[in-house]
Amino acid sequence: MANTNQLPYFQINNTKETNIIARFLLKKIKKLLKEEYPYHYLIFARQDKRLKYIQELSKKYKYFLRIDIEKYYPSINHKILLNNLLTLERSIFKHLNFQTRRMRHYLKYEIPEFLEKCPLKGKGLPIGNYLSWILAGLYLLPLDLKIPRPFLRIQDDYLIFCKNKKEPEKILKEIIEPELEKLKLKININKLNSGKFHQNSVEFMGFKYYAGIFTISEIEGFKDKIIKITHLTKKKSYKAVIKLLNNKILGFGHYYKFASCKQDFEKLDSFIRQRLRRYISRHKDSKNKLENLILTNKILKSMGLKSLEEIYNKYALKKKVISKKNKKKSPKIGKLTRENSLLTSHLISDEYWRKDVLEQLQEIAKNVKQIKNKVAKIEKKLENLKPTK
Repeated sequence: MANTNQLPYFQINNTKETNIIARFLLKKIKKLLKEEYPYHYLIFARQDKRLKYIQELSKKYKYFLRIDIEKYYPSINHKILLNNLLTLERSIFKHLNFQTRRMRHYLKYEIPEFLEKCPLKGKGLPIGNYLSWILAGLYLLPLDLKIPRPFLRIQDDYLIFCKNKKEPEKILKEIIEPELEKLKLKININKLNSGKFHQNSVEFMGFKYYAGIFTISEIEGFKDKIIKITHLTKKKSYKAVIKLLNNKILGFGHYYKFASCKQDFEKLDSFIRQRLRRYISRHKDSKNKLENLILTNKILKSMGLKSLEEIYNKYALKKKVISKKNKKKSPKIGKLTRENSLLTSHLISDEYWRKDVLEQLQEIAKNVKQIKNKVAKIEKKLENLKPTK
């Protein structure tokens, strides 16, 4: 992950104004993206559906091309970005009405003002800002529109599905490289990859896809974060450390629970507990409060520590329940005896008869109640109409 506090990466906080502009731009582009690219990352966020999409397409398109752009956010050229936005109506989206008064105002004043805040002269977008996220998505749309095969894109990461062995190289040289040159961007050579699904592994969105199975590809990065939180130089209480650990556990667990990750989650849980025990046993304040308490898994759980394995098991159980509901009952093999079949048929008919009678009684009771209410209203009206003596 890029260091957002060090150039060429930088941060600009979200504001109400930038969020309004971002939502406006997304609303303008949403209709076309839904038609052309329903799985585009700007409008689609379901991780499990993306993984299923990869599994399904890999059966039809046997080959892949995986590209990543080198230092994407810091490399975005402001002049090209504004020019792309200004010419969207005539060059890219002819059927969209971009030339509204509000759009012209944003392009003339608001967006250039936002870009001027960037510390790099004439280029770069901040990380973590909603408007920059939308602008970064729009910057590569000319390339998106020229890719002839289905693809998935997450910001500057592309996974392109290809029909044959020669297509990845052809798409790269004839379409991607010329288009990136126009946008003044470069491919990250270290992450450039192509091959055949089910024979070569491919890493995308933090997952490793090989032989039809997804596994976690960024375990070491997660471990580094856990080590940083539980470092002995930290002066936080064990409760504060557990809270920080839980934030990482929940984020990581819910992101990767769709993969084949049960064993990885068990090992990571063990690693987290080991680091926490070490922190508590050597931290003076924690040691005084907990005294000689044996820190078993059960004790750590009672202290509030979350578990990756629990996240996975809950998801697996939910998935199993859903699949059971959708699954049709297969007919039993073999013949039932006549007596058994008659018995079951009688039981079924009796059950339906009871249900039918109960429903009819409930309907009658409902009608009787309604009639009583109507009679009561009529009687009340008649009493009001009686002449007073």
